[in-house]
Amino acid sequence: MSNKSAYPTFCQPDDPVNISIYESEGSTVDKLTKSVFTENRLFTQHVDTIPSPQLRIISIHSLSSPLPLQISKDALEFLQTKFNIGPELWDLTSTFGNKPLGAAAAEGAMRVQQGPNGIQDCQNHRTDSHFLLRGGPGRWTIRQAGIFHRQDTKNLQNLWVFFHAGRGTAMEKELDAFASKSHGNLSTDTSWFTLHQIALTSCLGGWRSYVEHLGNKVDKYFGGTLSFIDGSMNNTTKGQGDGNLADIHDTRNRLLDLPSRLMTTLDTLQKLEAVSLASSSQQRNKENDFGKLATSALYYKEHLEPLVKGVDIIKEKVKDTLNMIEIGLSFRMTSKMLDVNNRMVDLNQNMLDANKQLLQLGNKNFDDNATVKIVTLVTLIYLPASLVSSVLGMNLFDFDNDTAGFKISNKFWIFIVATLILAVITLSGWFVWAHKEGMMRRRFIYLKQDAPRATGRTLSMIVIEA
Repeated sequence: MSNKSAYPTFCQPDDPVNISIYESEGSTVDKLTKSVFTENRLFTQHVDTIPSPQLRIISIHSLSSPLPLQISKDALEFLQTKFNIGPELWDLTSTFGNKPLGAAAAEGAMRVQQGPNGIQDCQNHRTDSHFLLRGGPGRWTIRQAGIFHRQDTKNLQNLWVFFHAGRGTAMEKELDAFASKSHGNLSTDTSWFTLHQIALTSCLGGWRSYVEHLGNKVDKYFGGTLSFIDGSMNNTTKGQGDGNLADIHDTRNRLLDLPSRLMTTLDTLQKLEAVSLASSSQQRNKENDFGKLATSALYYKEHLEPLVKGVDIIKEKVKDTLNMIEIGLSFRMTSKMLDVNNRMVDLNQNMLDANKQLLQLGNKNFDDNATVKIVTLVTLIYLPASLVSSVLGMNLFDFDNDTAGFKISNKFWIFIVATLILAVITLSGWFVWAHKEGMMRRRFIYLKQDAPRATGRTLSMIVIEA
């Protein structure tokens, strides 16, 4: 299986390592000795030269989930060749050098293979949750672990290989505690029970707390979302109600692959229970540790099954929370849009009122202009007549002594003709001047209005040419 990650799965051959081996001494397994190897060469040399004891436990770990396992690929390949192990050993290491991926959440259920001469291989890959406290409030993380067990019923030999992530893990502490005790005659069924029990307790202990942690977070988000929606509908929200979207999205992502991880673990427990019951039935003593492990596996299975249902409930709560946030955001957006529309209506009404005032002012100006035009026309007519009267010396009327009244001059027609000619010339000149002024004004307004259009056409031509 390929592993595309920021780090390789294995360290380099010359890198320092930390590999622990627990082995029984002599022909009995009443005492285990621990050896720690800091070089791959020393590890392979020990495995190659020391005869296989009745019980050998190899513990290989990485400093953290994303970092490589502290063993080289060549050293693990030597171990595989030495004990004739199949490719399943590589499958157990495929997730190291990276964080546990959601795409592989359904992989790693327990597999049991029967080999020749009474050899039985069991392997499974697990993930478990851990709460880390490193100088802060603490956080939950998912870690991976791989377990390989070969049982040689003919030679009464057991080989265990544990792959785990992190320093000072619960599995490592349990193995140290197991090796430090005096076990008397540690039979096959006792080691079977004890080591599988170590794997179960170290890998399954945190799931309940982890699910409760996620449930509490979702409940907190749910209550905050209700307050956010209530504030949105009452137009009193200040915008903090939707600030947890990133946390809710992170919780949703954690919940997506959690059922698959739990179901894979349940599948492993079910197979472990079946294998333990089958081995227990072959023992003369019915009160054996194979049956005890079957009971323990059943307990853990009953312990995990409700968690799967609980995760489904939490996922529904997350879905409801996101839906309610969507409703709250939509309501808030609608409210904001209505507020903007109302402001636009008020602005349009103000513009209409301003236009009415401008129209009234224009009407007043029009009336004033009409009055000015009338006065201008009268003046233009009066001025030629006044000019002619001045020229002719006002000798248009004479006093008739016979009739005791005024008598019009015989040359009065000259006044009329001159006045009309001058009036026509004056009015014509004024109309010509007014017409030219109007044309120049209209041309200026047209050029001013047409300037943006010309700019738009110019930009369009530039874009087309480009």
